[in-house]
Amino acid sequence: MTAADEAPGGRPAPTSPETGPDAPRSHRRLVVRLVQAAVVAATVYFLVAYLARSWSSIEAFDWELDAGWLALSGVVLLLYYFAQAGFWWLLLRGCGANSPFWPAASVWGKSILARYVPGNVFMFVGRAWMSHSRGLSVERVSAAMVYEQALGVCGALLAVAVLFPFWEYRPGVTALSLIAIPVLIALMHPRVFGPVAGWALRLLHRAPLEVTLGFGGVLGMLALFTADWLIAGAGAWMLARSVTGLGVESLPLVTVAYALAYVAGMVAFFIPSGIGVREAVLTASLSDELPGGVALTWALLLRLWVTVIELLFVGLVVGVELLLRRRGET
Repeated sequence: MTAADEAPGGRPAPTSPETGPDAPRSHRRLVVRLVQAAVVAATVYFLVAYLARSWSSIEAFDWELDAGWLALSGVVLLLYYFAQAGFWWLLLRGCGANSPFWPAASVWGKSILARYVPGNVFMFVGRAWMSHSRGLSVERVSAAMVYEQALGVCGALLAVAVLFPFWEYRPGVTALSLIAIPVLIALMHPRVFGPVAGWALRLLHRAPLEVTLGFGGVLGMLALFTADWLIAGAGAWMLARSVTGLGVESLPLVTVAYALAYVAGMVAFFIPSGIGVREAVLTASLSDELPGGVALTWALLLRLWVTVIELLFVGLVVGVELLLRRRGET
């Protein structure tokens, strides 16, 4: 250190944020945020432009509103979210972070609202912080989150592989979809999943997994996640049925599209909640069943409807947990 680096009195001069060691990181973070904002803005622009070009077909379409199917869609999607919260509770227990159901569901519900923040990082950080404040180990909660994301993606892909032949039977593609089933199951085996997860966590500068679940437990959870995607797809199809009259023969297609849209949104993790990406996948998947503008309108309605159901779910689980806490039952 030179004299120029010292403050009066011989103490080291304070490092300014602009020149300190954290400056490059702050600049990179700013660049990432600007890129994310630009991608979101471009996505919104293209969606609006596509809707504008397709407005004539949207106006000409015979729209309807079946309140019964709409209500049933809401109930089914709400069931999907309660099941997801239950899976999270089971994963916590499997990772040795025991918690009563309602506090775990409340934390899970509040954390998923952060998916609309760029990068989705606040969902994980917020859930870890809220869980830690309730006495749970951050390392074990983090392990449960890693398993949750992996099982969610594998469950979605398994649902696609199982239902693809019912959507469109083509021998070559159908064979590949069926081959994918044992491959996806094998990826969740501890001897495979442990090293792969460790490698991914090192790339993200995160600590390795605190625990690894047994293969039997993972298989059971994978089956639950896959079944829950069938429930979610049914809820999405019921919304399509309620506003477009889409027939039951399109149920496998909508379920496959909804699961693929989720996976695409996970791949595009830098876009808040996969906004635009999921809608593009849903629109492309239903292009043979509905006019493009109509399919996109349904996809946007589905986004809005799912958001309403999410808020309702969070309100319910947080309300129940607060009520139980006041009664001293949690």
